[in-house]
Amino acid sequence: MPARCVIISDGKRGHENQSRTTARMLGDRDPLLMLLRPRAIEWPWRIRLAYFGTDWLKRKQATRIVARLLKPESNEEFRQFAEEVRDARGTLRLFTISTGTSPAALNLVCARMLGAAPVVNMTPSLLPRQLFSLNIVPAHDLPANQATPDNVIVTQLALGYHDQTAAQHLAGQLKKDYAFPADQHYWGVAIGGPSRACPWMGDRVLDELAALHGLSKGEGAKLLVTTSRRTPEHCLNWLKSHYLTSPQVPYFLNATEDPLNPLPAFYELCERIFVTGDSYSMVCEAVHAGHHPVVLMTSPGEVPGKLGRALTRLAQTELVNYRADDAQRTLPERLINVPPLRSEPNSEYQRVQAAVCAHFNLKCE
Repeated sequence: MPARCVIISDGKRGHENQSRTTARMLGDRDPLLMLLRPRAIEWPWRIRLAYFGTDWLKRKQATRIVARLLKPESNEEFRQFAEEVRDARGTLRLFTISTGTSPAALNLVCARMLGAAPVVNMTPSLLPRQLFSLNIVPAHDLPANQATPDNVIVTQLALGYHDQTAAQHLAGQLKKDYAFPADQHYWGVAIGGPSRACPWMGDRVLDELAALHGLSKGEGAKLLVTTSRRTPEHCLNWLKSHYLTSPQVPYFLNATEDPLNPLPAFYELCERIFVTGDSYSMVCEAVHAGHHPVVLMTSPGEVPGKLGRALTRLAQTELVNYRADDAQRTLPERLINVPPLRSEPNSEYQRVQAAVCAHFNLKCE
């Protein structure tokens, strides 16, 4: 049977991208997106589901909860999805998908409403994994030496899919629009922003960006740069003063002004990728595309907590250029051993997709 998916999203782009990748694995390339309403309070349901499971939750009650706490990204797409499910009369495989903590409880509620199989990425805080039909879990989220349950698939990277055909098309468009010389060497730079998991401290990021500018000039490479919606104003102002007017930077995208995501094109055009250490999803995205990204440090100390452990794990498998003591060294010192150039796209997506399809007895596309 064909599959249709509903994504329950907290509005974080990195989380939404992972959920869309999951939907793609299940065979739905155009899933319905449902967003948590502003100021929606989901934690009481999380606690109740954690203690009592889902058996107490009836379909009508689940429908009322969904209507109160979720809203479709597009009313028209919601209407079309509802009509498709109604007209299919049980001939669709339905899945609900979420990534991260806050949407996980409503994933279960929505699944109850639809009679769907709930799939969760990462760790659904407080909620037992057995409540979900499938858990897709990063290796750093599982305790060492713990047996893997039947409904858990372990991933080495945050979920992602590098669509090489689409990326090459976008790369060709940028080359045409900005008249990039065919024989020029490029380095890609992805700049995130501070978060609770990874604060930016002092001018550490600016020092890294200044050093990168000098390094690229010495190596005869040009910088293709993009910020994110989280990039702080003081960093944007510095970039406008030092990067935007520099001949070393033939392409600069300010994500607060332009919704385009140029990173897929960067992965095709660039020999090397540099990513600020606050975004695990951006690091993994570059790895999926075949790069060995260099982590730009955001503070005088190592990347903290689970994020630091995740980066260390990727570095141990030689997928990322990062060490805990990198925070004590300048960027030129860290690049004495030149990072490897791009290789073929990583095969993690295909491995995880095969496991997902086998779990649900689906045919991989």
